[in-house]
Amino acid sequence: MKALKSKLAVGVIATGLVAGMGTAFAATDAGGQLQSWYNSATKVTKALVAGDVASFVASNNDKMVSDYKAINNGAVNDVKTAGTTETTQTQGAINGQVTAYSNAIDAKKGSIVANMPGEYDKVVSDANTFNNGVIDGLGFAGKLDIIHDVNEQGKKSLNALEAGVATTQTQAAATLTTKIETTKTELNNLLSQERTAASKEIKDNLTAKIAAKLAELQKLADDLEAANIKTITDKGDALEASGKTALENIVLNGLK
Repeated sequence: MKALKSKLAVGVIATGLVAGMGTAFAATDAGGQLQSWYNSATKVTKALVAGDVASFVASNNDKMVSDYKAINNGAVNDVKTAGTTETTQTQGAINGQVTAYSNAIDAKKGSIVANMPGEYDKVVSDANTFNNGVIDGLGFAGKLDIIHDVNEQGKKSLNALEAGVATTQTQAAATLTTKIETTKTELNNLLSQERTAASKEIKDNLTAKIAAKLAELQKLADDLEAANIKTITDKGDALEASGKTALENIVLNGLK
């Protein structure tokens, strides 16, 4: 159920990207939209990776405790500290990346907003200058010709504009929708691959780490066991020899 909710969340994000680009087509920053969508999708995927490995890590930590507790209980605290440190470091890296993306988006938005008024002031000024020159030139041809010709051409131009823009708009919308869906599919596939690979790497590393640590601790226990047994055996041999010598001396001295 948890995985299903996560997939639904990604679907909502993906749908939001297409819906957000339906209005104000000419002014939409396609790259910015894609980056925004990707930021949300990759955050969800990283959360899924953490969910994939959480139970595996917990169960193996419990097994680790039961396996080596008899060898050295102190190792439990060391492993726990290492896990906490790694979790803090990983969370900090992820949050730092999110902050970097957000700052880049805010900076670009500020630049666009600051330059926009001047940009369109120039458009208006250039258009007015051109149109005024045209009007002055046509004035020499006569008022009646201007009224007739300009109005007729205006009607034709409007008809051509409406027809041309309608066709172009339809084609552009279809092309852009296809592009967005293709790109999202490619990125979702890559994210899925990254999720699978990341989960496997984390699990493999933990398994190998546990095996190596248990082997290390087992060797320590074996070495200490052998050393202590040898010490005890050697001491026993020495005590046996001295005891026998003492008894022998008693016999020799008592039977003189």
